[in-house]
Amino acid sequence: MLTSQQIAAIHHIIRSVILTCFGMFIIYLVRTGSLHQYVEPNLNLYVKLSAMGLFATAIYQLHTAWEKWHGIEAAACDCNHDPSPSAIANVFYYSLFLLPLALGFLR
Repeated sequence: MLTSQQIAAIHHIIRSVILTCFGMFIIYLVRTGSLHQYVEPNLNLYVKLSAMGLFATAIYQLHTAWEKWHGIEAAACDCNHDPSPSAIANVFYYSLFLLPLALGFLR
């Protein structure tokens, strides 16, 4: 049986994967030259920089998952948003982010 800390760690890992996928999607759009189909050309630099921010946030989520899994309490501001205890709600929330990624990669 998983503890609540381990369940929270799994949620952080899922969030990290989603953030990494968004960053990879931006890189994919840049490499294929189709970024201009999604954003204004003047914003290309900012979108490319946002991919770096997404990767940095994904690394932070992995670090938080590792701490939660090992039971390390971080001296934070107590501003974490715990996931819903409902599995159906969690699937719905994560699918809101996964659906655009799936549509983008499968186009």
